[in-house]
Amino acid sequence: MLCAIAKIDNESRNRLRNIQKVADSLGIPPRILYGHITLATFVSGNEDEIIRSCKAILRGRSVFSFQYEKVEVLSATSIVVISPKMEGVLLDLHKELVRGRNDELDVWSRDGKWKPHTTLVHNPPVDLNLVGAEMSSVFEPFSACVERIEFSKVTESGYEIIDAIDLDYESLNRAIITHT
Repeated sequence: MLCAIAKIDNESRNRLRNIQKVADSLGIPPRILYGHITLATFVSGNEDEIIRSCKAILRGRSVFSFQYEKVEVLSATSIVVISPKMEGVLLDLHKELVRGRNDELDVWSRDGKWKPHTTLVHNPPVDLNLVGAEMSSVFEPFSACVERIEFSKVTESGYEIIDAIDLDYESLNRAIITHT
């Protein structure tokens, strides 16, 4: 299994860690926060070709931001998440990366099924609605920045980053200078 993930900036990861402290104060250990949104999970296909294809789509792309909008409980997978608005570059990028690859994707990555999020807590035996409500009470929407897209393999012990592409600050700076 190969995942294409949008890695968020350090400041945003720190904000998410602060929200996770709510679960910790309730005696529920938070999940280790890598700070990402999964853009696509490929369960079949040639991994090297998938990475090459994705990197071709991503080459020259600018760093971009998105808005974290709300805390949600996704009970089907026993997780509490922070979900972004489904708009802009994040949504467009997902669509481009999965176009024509439905047969290679897990059910959650397919166009129309994809629900981007960052997982804060995973704890099946606990009533996560309480945790979600408590996290919602301290959460304020904020913008996060995606600086890098990573490709990770699921292993027996977790995940292993096998490739990555840094997004371009230069083209972002040129766009800002052009519009001012």
